[in-house]
Amino acid sequence: RLAVITFSIFTVALGIILSFVPWLDYIIFRELKIWNGSLSYSYWQRPGVVRLTKVYIFNVTNPQGFLENGEKPKLVEVGPFVY
Repeated sequence: RLAVITFSIFTVALGIILSFVPWLDYIIFRELKIWNGSLSYSYWQRPGVVRLTKVYIFNVTNPQGFLENGEKPKLVEVGPFVY
């Protein structure tokens, strides 16, 4: 029973101490800044994955027939546009 009380007091005291020390914010903000020599800078400088976005746009060649007569739309692919 004494061990449980001691452990509880220790845990509460540790929680109070750590809540007033902004060490976690310091570590996070230090790693988020992109400056020469930081880990985030090296990832930014040499990304491991090339990100490409392909966008396909389709042109409706019979808009009047589609809108007014209920015909199937005739589509022509325009693209892809790669970013």
